[in-house]
Amino acid sequence: MQTFNAIIAASALLATVSGSPIQVRSTCGSAPAGTSSEQPLLQPTGITTASACQAQCDANASCQSFVFGMVNNADECMLYSIAAASVPAQSSPNLIVYDKACSSVPAVVPTTSNPTGAATGSSSSGTGSDTGSNTGSSQSGANGRKLVVRDTCGAAPSSSGSQTPLSQPAGVTTASACQDQCNADSSCQSFVFGLLNSVDECILYSVPASSVPAQSSTNLIVYDKACSSVPAVVPTTSNPTGAATGSGTSSSTGSSTGSGSNTGSNTGSNTGSNTGSNTGSNTGSNTGSNTGSNTGSNGGQ
Repeated sequence: MQTFNAIIAASALLATVSGSPIQVRSTCGSAPAGTSSEQPLLQPTGITTASACQAQCDANASCQSFVFGMVNNADECMLYSIAAASVPAQSSPNLIVYDKACSSVPAVVPTTSNPTGAATGSSSSGTGSDTGSNTGSSQSGANGRKLVVRDTCGAAPSSSGSQTPLSQPAGVTTASACQDQCNADSSCQSFVFGLLNSVDECILYSVPASSVPAQSSTNLIVYDKACSSVPAVVPTTSNPTGAATGSGTSSSTGSSTGSGSNTGSNTGSNTGSNTGSNTGSNTGSNTGSNTGSNTGSNGGQ
């Protein structure tokens, strides 16, 4: 009887375990280790960050995972129609794999010291660009730690990629107006603005500011779409980037100087009017009164 009860209990436990859903975690930023010989679905070119590679995967219904990294100084993006856990081992440890559903994929351009473009390596880069950064967002690296990825807000583009502009709107005269153009385009992620050859340039990009390639002039600076403090200053030859700092100083100085002119005008007008009026009135009254009184008294004697 006891044996029968033990069998019933074991059967119930097995049924409970079998009925529970098994959670399969996504692979987000590790070296591929599959043993299959699956070939890539597609290998898009001109992709400079893992985040941009994910965007290519999202746009392809057959894509389930993607591989990204720098090999021989070239950024590689490979799309696969299988889960990341099944993607075969690659020829270089610089290439790491992500499932399509990964929520925190770094938007960092790989370097020789950070060939995978992992978010962890962006911390040193972010320190150098704190001056131009206003906002930031939290991301999780492959080790699970929370990392802060700052927006680039007013720095010289420095990526070595070859990303081409999304569009170049004409007649845009301030960085703030260029941001409005970017906000109106759902594909826009960043924009470049500045004065070049006496012409205001506004260039929209479909990649983050950190992935925008270096420009032909230092007058052109880049902003992420989410930047909250973008100057609305028309560039000049002495302030070709249209940065807000140079404009505010000269404007305040000119206003203060003008107030000195008003002070001089009021002082001269009031002083002259009051002096002349009081002097004339008092002198005439006192002289006449004293003269008449003395003359009459002497005549009677």
